[in-house]
Amino acid sequence: MFESLSGKKVIIIGMNSGVDLAIANKILELGAKVVLSHPSPEKLNQAIGLISVEIEAKTVNILDEDSVNTFFEEVGNFDHLVVTAIGDRNMPRSLLAEMTTETAQGGMDKFWGTFFAVRAGLKTIATDGSITLTSSVSMFKSSKLGGISVIAAANSAVAAFGRSLALEIAPIRVNVIAPGLIEDTSIWSSQSESERSDLSKWAIAALPVAHLGQPEALAQAVLSLMTNPYMTGVILPVEGGVTLI
Repeated sequence: MFESLSGKKVIIIGMNSGVDLAIANKILELGAKVVLSHPSPEKLNQAIGLISVEIEAKTVNILDEDSVNTFFEEVGNFDHLVVTAIGDRNMPRSLLAEMTTETAQGGMDKFWGTFFAVRAGLKTIATDGSITLTSSVSMFKSSKLGGISVIAAANSAVAAFGRSLALEIAPIRVNVIAPGLIEDTSIWSSQSESERSDLSKWAIAALPVAHLGQPEALAQAVLSLMTNPYMTGVILPVEGGVTLI
């Protein structure tokens, strides 16, 4: 039986895409209270304007451990944590032979941001709560063009971190989603119309599901991991079958 979210408090650390808004809306529909976060007050206010019900919103810099610690102190007790911040599109791509140490170290920001958030959240999360982290399909499938070795390493680190914590901090459940290509507001707005068209045509021709992923697909996956009390230590690909091709 799925757990009820009615009256629960859910923290979403990210607000970097339409995915976060989709997750927030799904959670709100199920009666939970949502705390949204973003390092930019302006973008946070824009996001709040897209949600029809009242929510709590706070700024936090996920790469600053003092900021993260203060954030969780202010939020107080909560039930579920979702970390979606620092997607692959924000991480540096470089062929290894040309990669600087600075680029390589910056590529691991995704892991460190996740680490800071989870460590701080442990102080106030409910013992019957859950943590859902975000990795990427890049940990399973390499690019023919190369340049994603550090991205794959960072995503693999997040996934291994989550599986290990599922035992270490039990009975708090810890799971990981591994998205594929998802249409979201951030990446879509950064591309030209022709680039978006090419991606859509590729998905129709190549992916088994014949379309790109939608933010709601990830939101449904997160809700499943959050509300199923028998799921922990899971790495859940949500990728339209891209690892099959």
